[in-house]
Amino acid sequence: MSRWIENDAQWYEQRMVHCAACGRLIAKHFLIADVAGERTTFCGEGCEQIYRDYVLTERGRDYQRPADVMEQYRELMVP
Repeated sequence: MSRWIENDAQWYEQRMVHCAACGRLIAKHFLIADVAGERTTFCGEGCEQIYRDYVLTERGRDYQRPADVMEQYRELMVP
């Protein structure tokens, strides 16, 4: 079950909320969903579905990107 919540931070606070699927910074309204027994934050229903269908099944909940991901990216790019 998911529900929308409003970020109640004051204008001078720096409370940063990020989407668990795409990483986007969420300014005002965000979606809270119970996924695999944990409360997870999303920017919308689409990201929630991507997280359930792809991130959890392909990467796993504790996925961390490789430390040398930028070096791998640069090697693969065409000059």
